[in-house]
Amino acid sequence: MEGSPENPRNALFPRGKITRVEEWLAGQDRILASFTAIWFYSDSQNDLPLLEYVTHPVAVDPDEVLRGVAVKRGWQIVSLE
Repeated sequence: MEGSPENPRNALFPRGKITRVEEWLAGQDRILASFTAIWFYSDSQNDLPLLEYVTHPVAVDPDEVLRGVAVKRGWQIVSLE
């Protein structure tokens, strides 16, 4: 079923990624709020929901949209090239 926790394709959609992380943490008896600091690294605008959710978002060789958001919000930008 589309969008269900059993469907791995759910993780391909931006908001679904947060759901998958929360489900994985629940299986560990943890929640995101139990961490004082969380880093997330991405190169894609598709990960904006996760980048917005963590305390330390890092854009790595970001696509054009993500670069614009990262600059506007003062997020760290890293290049591996």
